[in-house]
Amino acid sequence: MTAESFRILLADDDITVRYLMEAALVRAGFSVTLACDGAEAIRLFEASPTDMVMLDVEMPQMGGYQVCAYLRAKIGNELPIIMVTGMDDVESIHHAFEVGATDFIAKPINWNLISYRILYLKRAYLNLLDLQSANARSKAIFSAIPDTMFILNNDGKVIDMHNHPDNTFWLATKLEDSLSQTLPEDIVSMYLDAAKRARKYESVELFEYQLKLGDDKIKYYENRVVVIDAQEALCLVRDITERKDSESRISRLAYFDSLTGLPNRQSFMEHLKREINRAKYIHNKLAVLFLDLDGFKNINDTMGHTVGDIILQGAASRLQNSTRSSDFISRSDTNPSEIELARLGGDEFTVVIPNLNRTEDALILAHRIREAMHQPFHLETRDVILTASIGIALYPDDGKDVESLLKNADTAMYHAKNEGRDNCQFYNIDLTLQAEKRMHLENDLRNALQRNELHLVYQPQLDIESESFQSVEALIRWQHPKQGAISPLDFIPLAEENGLIIPIGEWVLRTACTAGAQWHRSGHSLQVAVNLSPLQFKNPNLVRTVLNILAETGFPPDKLVLEITESALMEHSENTLITLNTLREHKIQIALDDFGTGYSSMNYLKRLPINSIKVDQSFVRGLLDDKDNLAIVRAIISLSKNLGFSITAEGIETLNQAQALKYFGCETLQGYYFSKPIKTAEILALCEKHWSIQAIEPRGISYESS
Repeated sequence: MTAESFRILLADDDITVRYLMEAALVRAGFSVTLACDGAEAIRLFEASPTDMVMLDVEMPQMGGYQVCAYLRAKIGNELPIIMVTGMDDVESIHHAFEVGATDFIAKPINWNLISYRILYLKRAYLNLLDLQSANARSKAIFSAIPDTMFILNNDGKVIDMHNHPDNTFWLATKLEDSLSQTLPEDIVSMYLDAAKRARKYESVELFEYQLKLGDDKIKYYENRVVVIDAQEALCLVRDITERKDSESRISRLAYFDSLTGLPNRQSFMEHLKREINRAKYIHNKLAVLFLDLDGFKNINDTMGHTVGDIILQGAASRLQNSTRSSDFISRSDTNPSEIELARLGGDEFTVVIPNLNRTEDALILAHRIREAMHQPFHLETRDVILTASIGIALYPDDGKDVESLLKNADTAMYHAKNEGRDNCQFYNIDLTLQAEKRMHLENDLRNALQRNELHLVYQPQLDIESESFQSVEALIRWQHPKQGAISPLDFIPLAEENGLIIPIGEWVLRTACTAGAQWHRSGHSLQVAVNLSPLQFKNPNLVRTVLNILAETGFPPDKLVLEITESALMEHSENTLITLNTLREHKIQIALDDFGTGYSSMNYLKRLPINSIKVDQSFVRGLLDDKDNLAIVRAIISLSKNLGFSITAEGIETLNQAQALKYFGCETLQGYYFSKPIKTAEILALCEKHWSIQAIEPRGISYESS
């Protein structure tokens, strides 16, 4: 709008003022209409409205206040109305604003400045019009956008809001109310955190969340947050529930089998690839089971595909149930890092078992699936019985990629079919036998205690100073009814894996203490050493169990030696120290077993309340043939004695080894040179025997005597 097109209505009963004002305004480029009183001003404005009105306060018939009030009531608040008054008291000025005046000009008028004053008021008026126009456009745009918009301050309060009730009816909050009144605290935190990030990085922050509504329906919302200033941020909320539902339907079509609802081949292959990458990263194993229903083709051929589909659905349900009891079956809304079952096509199903701790776990699950398939499928006219052949491939032993593992599991499955169907086979037949052996061994071990198949033998330990046997080590043995003697190297690790080591260890301790008490009553105060596994040592009931057994058997605590491996003590935690100190307070001896094979840190040894150290037999075995072994053994003995520990060497098989160890200052000797592990009844006779060992420096190597 140019100055010439900007029209001003001027009303003043003083003709001189009218003409002087007109001259000043025209000179400034305005178009001016004159009125001599208030009534004429109203008539002229109604006939041809102007862009601004200037009114003298005191005019005959109708004064400026009345005209201003009339115009305001008729056309609203936008029109600039300036009161020209000779009264400069505050009350008059206040009254002018009360009736709707935009501004006022006091008489006498400075004619040189009046045009600038009006130009300023014109600019303000035009800015107001532009703002109103912009607001109207914004309102139209906001109405067309499906998003709910609100302004959020740093305190989490809603300052302004443009809501779509159909989409975000839950946002029924009043202005200045906290957003936490309608949303959970975690979602409110998401808004505030997004505003902080947007302010910090000068970016538009996007995030999504789901909201459970009163009717238990889940709604999904996408949010954009952009900063307005240091205190406020604009938040746009869009309901994306339909999009999420569509994506879910598309994903289900792409990744799930429509007949059984299980993941399909594509889903399985992608999941297996992720699990392989994860297993590679954490150096873990996984298993792939490939399952085929024996005789399913005959069902399809003789009874039709409809019946075949029913059986496939039933088989899928059984597969889910057989894994769900202790494992995990993958569905579209579950954790993808657990077991996933899939239908590859036809009657072929696959299973991925991640985080495989033991090979036999895969075989256990495979047998459970087979047993589930043995149950009849009840159809309308008859019952159908099917079996399953299952192949198992392991990562990384049988393949390091998706294709290799699936192919080898498939090969193992066909091997299972060739072996007569209704069985499970590992890709490597030797592994099948080994896993089955371990599984059967574990089952037999659970019954070994009740069947009295376990027994103890004792290996005497020679005290060099007295040249007699003053102590023994209790060693467990298992006489299997069918397999004969089973090495502890085979069944002790198994017992540690399945937790049986706790009751077995308690039995060993009670049996050894009972034997020790009997020897004491016979006049032979032998020390008895009993091995503790790391799992036993971490058992919170260890101290109570030991003390109860000592009380039951009457065996002196100071004659009990608990042998603990380095690995069990290396955590050096507060619980470790408490356990050790409690045992020592009851005068129970602590020996560090197999020293030298683990961390072998003298720095941590001196902080632990242990009594003695046992030099591992691997060093003793090569003592006379290897300078390094000699140096290690001598160093261990020397440092241990300096720290106040007694020394026992195990694995002694020759007189020369015994002589060298005595030369180095070892105090107790144990090994087959003196005696193999023997039964309880044979110990007392051996205790009467004396051994005289001469200290002899190893040939060809000179060492100072310890």
